[in-house]
Amino acid sequence: MTPAALRTELEKVLESSVRSLWGELIPDEFQAGVSGSDNLEFGDLSCQTAMKLARIVRDNPRSIAVKIVEIASDRFEGISAVKVDGPGFINFTLSDDYLASVAFRLAFGGLQPLLLDAGRGREALVEFVSSNPTGPLTVGHCRQAVLGETISSLLETVGWKVSREYYFNDAGRQMDLLGESLAVRYTSAQGDESAVPESGYHGNYILEWASGLRALKGTGLTWESDRDTFIGFAEEKAMEMIRSDLSLLGIEFDRYFAESELIPGAVTEAIERLSRITVDGKSLVYSDDDGSEKLWLRFTSLGRPKDRVIVRDNGTYTYRMPDIAYHIEKFSRNYDLMVDIFGADHLDTSRDVTTALEYLLGTEEVSKRLKVIIHQFVTLVRDGRKIKMSTRSGEFVTLRELIREAGSADVTKYLFLTRKAEAHMDFDLDLARKQSSENPVYYVQYAHARIAGILRTASEAGIVPPDEFSGELAELLNGKHERELMRLLESIPVEVAAAADAMEPHRITEILANLATGFHRFYQHVRVVDCDNMDISAARLMLCEACRRCISGLLSILGVNAPDKM
Repeated sequence: MTPAALRTELEKVLESSVRSLWGELIPDEFQAGVSGSDNLEFGDLSCQTAMKLARIVRDNPRSIAVKIVEIASDRFEGISAVKVDGPGFINFTLSDDYLASVAFRLAFGGLQPLLLDAGRGREALVEFVSSNPTGPLTVGHCRQAVLGETISSLLETVGWKVSREYYFNDAGRQMDLLGESLAVRYTSAQGDESAVPESGYHGNYILEWASGLRALKGTGLTWESDRDTFIGFAEEKAMEMIRSDLSLLGIEFDRYFAESELIPGAVTEAIERLSRITVDGKSLVYSDDDGSEKLWLRFTSLGRPKDRVIVRDNGTYTYRMPDIAYHIEKFSRNYDLMVDIFGADHLDTSRDVTTALEYLLGTEEVSKRLKVIIHQFVTLVRDGRKIKMSTRSGEFVTLRELIREAGSADVTKYLFLTRKAEAHMDFDLDLARKQSSENPVYYVQYAHARIAGILRTASEAGIVPPDEFSGELAELLNGKHERELMRLLESIPVEVAAAADAMEPHRITEILANLATGFHRFYQHVRVVDCDNMDISAARLMLCEACRRCISGLLSILGVNAPDKM
């Protein structure tokens, strides 16, 4: 029985017992939740359903819990003891045989076979990074890239078929500014920036592009007559940089979707669909009375704080309108799940787009299939000082530079995943470069390398983990420290499934930290390689291998290496 199956079975038995005791009083939606115990002195798993039932069945929680346990006590598989504690907690102690069997399966099959198949082959589309092609990716883009890739990997781990997509704006004002910035640097042999347009781009990479364009096309181009050449060349070079930067993190997208693919057809159609919707007798789309081409979307009628311009005076679109059209297109591809990952600066835009989609496609359809994850900004800290970053001014730290300063892609990825997406993050370069237990990734990778070394030493001494499970294995692992480690291992498949369901990859780094700490504590208190006690040593080696396989599997979800030597 897998850990998830055991919990599901416990809940079914509890729910069945509750219904047999109180029948029609129990609502159809009632569920008896079983979770890890907050206090291991009382048991390994706990259920608080008695407290929830007190008002329904008009009895005190402890009395309710006792009745439930009395009727269900002989139906709990994998449980050695059930008791009622405190005001009505139902606490379960996992059997030694069950714990040893889970550890054995982890040691010889790894984590994957014990995970829930929550996705069941359904298809998910994850959109992330989606930076405009205006220059190299920065520290903020790096956080989103790591977050999106790990969420994709988590979903795949529990059975989803995931497509990764990068959507970029190649038809708006920013591309004009980029092209004009390139033209200024192209026409100035000395790199004079005086004519760079307001809000233009000043990075050194523009100088490099200008040199490349002169080498390719000569010096006869002008902004007025060769506008498309400048914009096209700048976009091509920017996308080359972006793909190259992402490759450093091991990230590949299944599709790069350009905004220009939606213009004018899909965007025009979306505007027409919105204009046919009326709220309180008013069309959602309206224009000014001055005869200009400007169009507004009446978001205030949809409960949003402001109406927004969707078509400018010159006929170009603001970001919201292509974004709405893009999401309509995504919904048309019939994915079971669509995940958008945006920075905090996209919060208002995202909420406007989602609201418009709910009116176009239906609130239930959107809420069921679209998940939006907003991550907070990153502050880079070097030598205790915060570094200011601005893409247009050219004063920024690129993704590539960050990886180089941090020491590796492994460190970069892992540190970004130690915080919730919703939390602001200070990325400490001093910490990233440390090769000590203070560095979270070093601490976990060292645990894996240490276990690998223990297994090599044992093998040289002729001691190997048992290759078959038997009840004797549980008897050999009956010590306090062995049980603590087995209980920790047993919880991991459930916690990984929960992290995937919540799409919160920071939980994986928390699991890894707990596992590394649990293993180090175990190793400090027991003698693993003991030639005078070969059977016990082999059993303990099985626990070491289970830890190693779990650490390796969890690091793989994060895209981080699990070294055998350090």
